[in-house]
Amino acid sequence: MAAATINVVVPEQWLQTLADQPALSVLALAGLAVLLLICSEADAIVAASLSQFSLTARLAFLGVGPMVDLRLISMQAGIFGRRFAARFAPATFTVAGAVAVITGKVLL
Repeated sequence: MAAATINVVVPEQWLQTLADQPALSVLALAGLAVLLLICSEADAIVAASLSQFSLTARLAFLGVGPMVDLRLISMQAGIFGRRFAARFAPATFTVAGAVAVITGKVLL
């Protein structure tokens, strides 16, 4: 449902403009993964439907989603405290995104 909504609600020209910029497309899909709160099995279906984006950007979506999302951030804040979550979530986001980009550059 999320993938269909994105492809229908967001104009195709906007998606294509975003997809044409490698750095922004990786950040956009990684940010989308944080916001969607979907399980890692459904991530693959959503990533496959975003075919206008590069494989590296979709890899970032698949890598960041299971590592950092709003549910995990809230659980970490509840268990370990807000200060921990405020440091851990951005660090994990950065590392997962960087690994996806490096892997995408090496393999693709």
